[in-house]
Amino acid sequence: MRHAILRVVLMVLACCCLCSPAAAGADYPRKPVTVYIPLGVGDTADVFVRVITPYMEKFLGQPMILVNKPGSGGAVALAALANAPADGYTMSWANLPTLSIQPQMRKLTYDPRKLVYIATPMQYEYILYVSAKSPYKTLKDLVEAARKAPGKVRYGTPGLGTTNHLGVAWLANKENVRMTAVPFDGNPKAISAVVGGHCEAVNTSVTASISPYQAGLVRPLAVFSDFRIALLPDVPTLKELGYDFSQYSCLGAVFPPGTPDAVRQRMEDAIKYAIEQPDVQQRCAETLFAKIVFRNGAEYRALCEDYWTIWGDVLSLVGLKK
Repeated sequence: MRHAILRVVLMVLACCCLCSPAAAGADYPRKPVTVYIPLGVGDTADVFVRVITPYMEKFLGQPMILVNKPGSGGAVALAALANAPADGYTMSWANLPTLSIQPQMRKLTYDPRKLVYIATPMQYEYILYVSAKSPYKTLKDLVEAARKAPGKVRYGTPGLGTTNHLGVAWLANKENVRMTAVPFDGNPKAISAVVGGHCEAVNTSVTASISPYQAGLVRPLAVFSDFRIALLPDVPTLKELGYDFSQYSCLGAVFPPGTPDAVRQRMEDAIKYAIEQPDVQQRCAETLFAKIVFRNGAEYRALCEDYWTIWGDVLSLVGLKK
């Protein structure tokens, strides 16, 4: 009888070991992983994710099912993620605003600080464009037009509360002019609105604007990032134009609250493996003009906490903080 009880105890202990977080990570994943992309097809996040996903699949040994969930500047995707099981089989890519800006503007159905931060592999660089047919040749021209006709200068954004939106809101506040933000489901639609004459300007990422720029459809006025961009070597930055401001954002990956750390580590490793591939490095540098900057889960969370304070100050300055 004693030996029978001992065997049962040993079997229970073995099962506990197999179900431990470490064991969960060792055999993860055992089936496809559903991945939300917070913006529409052709947007920066979408393009970058589709470049690195095949290498992540190779590392993980399972397919990743990509699902675009645009809306509310990325909040739609994270709201869906927050209600998913914490088993590692649903993850989402996330832009900075959904984690550090929008929660300070309005009440959301998710708490970004409770999400499990996996890693961030890249950061965005931003450019302010007008239509190639626009009469505005410089940033000063655009600002003066807004000064003469308050509210008549419209700028497209991939959602209110995005860094695209707040960068121009900061500029308008600094110049004491009124410009009207017009939200769209993603950068491509915002750019199309400028090309079609429905908006006067758009502050967008390099990756999303390469095609319309190379096709001669848009004219760059200023780089909102803190350094010039290889695609546009002659376009000045805001700081070079005399503004003490630069805009920044990043793309990262998150799991639902409670996801085991061993699973998170496995996905972090998959992201790191993908961006280290020569093909990805080359495409990002020469085709997407995306800057690869890897930060692990802890570094990613710390970065978002820093951004919470930095962009919170901007929200207060432009009167958008709740």
